This record gives sequence, C-alpha cells and structure tokens, in this order.
Amino acid sequence: MADRIDHPVDWVEQEMQYLVLGDKRLEERARKIIRDFSQNPSGSIPEFCGDWAATKAAYEFYKNPSAAPERLLASQRQATLHRVKAHKRILIIQDTTSFNFSQHPTTAGLGPVENEKCQGFLTHSSLAVTTEGVPLGLLAQQSWVRDENETGKRHQRHQRSIEEKESYKWLQGLSESTAALPVETQAIVVSDRESDIFEYFVHPRPQQVDLLVRASWNRALAQETGHLWSAVSNTPVQGKILVEVSRTAQQPARTAECQVQFKRVKLRPPKNRPAHQPKLAPVVLWAVLVREMNPPPGLEPLEWLLLTTLEINNFDQACELITYYTRRWLIERFHFVLKSGCALEQRQLAHGERLIRFLALANIVAWRLLWQTYLGRVEGNLPCTAVLAEYEWKALYSFIHKTALIPNQPPSLAQTTRWIAQLGGFLDRRSDGQPGVKVLWRGWRRLFDISQTWLIFNTS
Repeated sequence: MADRIDHPVDWVEQEMQYLVLGDKRLEERARKIIRDFSQNPSGSIPEFCGDWAATKAAYEFYKNPSAAPERLLASQRQATLHRVKAHKRILIIQDTTSFNFSQHPTTAGLGPVENEKCQGFLTHSSLAVTTEGVPLGLLAQQSWVRDENETGKRHQRHQRSIEEKESYKWLQGLSESTAALPVETQAIVVSDRESDIFEYFVHPRPQQVDLLVRASWNRALAQETGHLWSAVSNTPVQGKILVEVSRTAQQPARTAECQVQFKRVKLRPPKNRPAHQPKLAPVVLWAVLVREMNPPPGLEPLEWLLLTTLEINNFDQACELITYYTRRWLIERFHFVLKSGCALEQRQLAHGERLIRFLALANIVAWRLLWQTYLGRVEGNLPCTAVLAEYEWKALYSFIHKTALIPNQPPSLAQTTRWIAQLGGFLDRRSDGQPGVKVLWRGWRRLFDISQTWLIFNTS
C-alpha cells in the first residue's frame, strides 16, 4: 500500500516533542499511531493503521511495557503547559469516568466498575481549559483497576484515612495538575459534588491556584449556629443570571433564569475522622447559591451551591464563577469523545494494561477533536488555517461548493467548522445551533478521504 500523505503542519510532532520512552523507534511508533488514529478515530486498529505491517506494529506497541502511559501523558502535559503560558487565568476541570469492557469478557486485568458484573477500569482526568471554554489539553490523569476484595466496604470509610480511599483521587489530581504551572498564570480547579471533601479544601496547593466546588453536604458552620444551605439562603438576593442548561436524556436544553446569593462561610471540620489522624481546623470559603426561579412544568429546578477559595465582593464576581462552573461540561464531553469518538470501550486488546496504554494515545486525539470543536465556537473569526492545512480547506471548499474555483483568502474557522459538520450529517438549518463534537468527528473522517483525493489531482 502506498504511504499516506502527511499533514504538512505536523501537530502530532508538536504534541509529542517531549516524549521520552528510551527508544527512538518506539517514540516514532507512538507518533505514527497517533497520526493514523486521528484520521479515523472510531475505526478498528486495522482500519486506521491501513496495512498489516502498521497494524502489527501497533499491537506490539500496546503490549510493550516500555511504552509507559505516564510518559505518554508527561509529553502531552508539557505541550499543554506550553499553551497555558499564553493565558493569565485558566480553569482546570477534574472528573472521573469508568470504561466498561463487559462485552469483552475474556479481557484480563480488569476489575469491577459500576457493579461486580461490569468489568473495566476507572480514569480521573484533569483538563486545562480557557475561561472562554477552549480545551488546552490534559494536565493529569490517573487510571486504576478496583480490587474486587475491596468492594462493599463503604461502611468502613470513617475508619480509613483519606489516602486510603478512592476519593483521594481528587487531592492527587489537584497536586499533579497544578505542579509546575507558570507562576504568572492563575488556575481555578473546578469539580462536581463528589469532590466536596473537607480534606480537599485544606490540601496544599500553589499560591496561584484556587478551588471551585459544587457542594454536596449541608455542613455545620463554625462560630455560628446553623448549616451551610440555610445560611446562604437567608442572605439577600444579589441579582439574576441566565444559565444555559445542557440537554440530557430526561430533558431538553433550556435557558434557566436564576437568582444569585452569596456569603462568606466558615465550615466546621467533620467529627468522624479516624482516631490516629490529626484534627482539622475550620476552613473559610465563599458560597454562591444559584436557584432557578420559574422552571418549566414537570422539570426539576436548577440549583447549585458553589464553594470557592476565591473572595467574592460583588455580584459580578459571583456571576463570573457561575460561568466558570458551567465549563465543567467540557470534561464530560472529553470522556464522551474517548468512549464514542475514539471507541475506547470497543477495543479488544486482551489486557487492561494494554487498554490503558491505548487510552494514553487516545487522550491526544480526543483533546484535538474537542479543541477543534470549541475553538470554532469561541474564536470563529480566526482564519481556518488555525486548524486546517491549505490543501484541507481548499479540498473542503471545492467539495462543499462543487467547484474547482478556490478563493484566494481562506474562509473563517466558524464557516469551515460548519462545513465539516455537514460532512458528518449536520443539516445547518437556521433553527440548528452549533454543531456538536459527534458530527464533527464524523466530518473529519470524511474530510481526510476528500483531502487525500484532492491532493492526488492537484499536486504536480
């Protein structure tokens, strides 16, 4: 089979320039797998590799213990930190997902996920994002297999230290994702209710790092009677804000009109710590309560109580933090792209360690797909050459307009993003919103074939 024509601007080389596996051939193999995979992320390994030699080399790579996932992640982390330097403030979004391989029961090296019948592994990711909502890349990721002998021991959680619990992932993710951040860049670590852990709020962190957590527990207050929710609810309403509520299987997307209250609070530490652990001091935070005022009939009203280490002095600052919390959706989309766009749960690699190695490469492709999607939304006025090579946008224009006459200036990124989405099945009607990542990864797959064909007939 003839060699494929590589992208003239090798983004894979840029992303993997810090990769050190101790073997140059292994490092180049990693880069080739990523290039091939990015052109057909939902395809099987033989499909995206293209021939038997590349397929065999890919399977050997996944088996090779020298291809350590932490080293692959370290290279992506360095590339992400390079992008972070361009921003005065970023968000770091943490969340956990599970990868279920129960449909491949012969796969070894897995453990229980949702229940004992579901076998797979868990992954906790920390994604850097601009405050406007453009993903910058992974900063940390932990993957682990649960021990079957440890399931069903939740009732013993009060006897164990935080380091012995699975919830320590939040503290570990905080430390790993904020290590070596540029000192001139402020980071706000955003996380959902599962991270409402007292030890998380007092865990050491760099000076320029703050926390934004959705509260889960109605904690007791220190130095005053009452509890968290009622204390914030009894403060004056400071104003109203519109919050975009994403579509789910149970409800359509909507714009929620919400009232906003906020208050400085001092939270009492939990009393049920293990006896051998030192006592914790109360912690001072700021709480922001967001409540939907008139939800549609039959729908549960939106209500968030957010806790932050940032001081809030006015309504605008509270609204800014609410907007930052809405960016948390991006980590869920990242995990969605890994599962659906990169078809990670469909992979048959015989062992969990190989699947985690596959994940380390898929992270890079998933981030790239997500970055292309949201850059087109947030910075759509950029020329499309920010993402597309010259031959790609010309091939796209020619195919969409059914013409060989190409304009001298490249179209905008927003326009080419919608064209790529059309290749993936997006109808682009007036009533349609922004194209989602699903139609875009389908469109990118088609664009690769279209671009390769265009090059054959337009390269001397």
